[in-house]
Amino acid sequence: MIYLDTNVLLYATLTHVDTPSQQDKAINILKECIGSGSLVLSNLNLLEYAFVMSKAKEEKSKIENALGLFQAFVKDEKEKFSTSLMRTLDNDYAFRNSFDIYHVVFAHAHACEKIITFDQGFKKFQALFTLDIEILNKNEVPL
Repeated sequence: MIYLDTNVLLYATLTHVDTPSQQDKAINILKECIGSGSLVLSNLNLLEYAFVMSKAKEEKSKIENALGLFQAFVKDEKEKFSTSLMRTLDNDYAFRNSFDIYHVVFAHAHACEKIITFDQGFKKFQALFTLDIEILNKNEVPL
């Protein structure tokens, strides 16, 4: 199973992104995860997605359609998830990046093998669990 950070969903669907190669990479990853049935998302993904897309002034119908698609891949928080999350919030960096740590703990709770993100800040969380965190290069051209 593969957990996608919200920024991958955003780069795949925003009308305007930093670079076209960034969007192409995000689209390819999203299609691959959906096609293989390996995509895992959380309710936090949906909340962050809706917030950023609205702030970017994307069309309401576009946001609703994407949320409808993404909802099919959302898993619920597992038992003891909150305890595990609170245990990881043990330093200032984790507190300042609590949404990112949520994604990492959620992916771990759902036995995901990998998290994919464009966010370099996830590097600090790589040692928390036996979970591969793939940080995408924003300027890398997809294969």
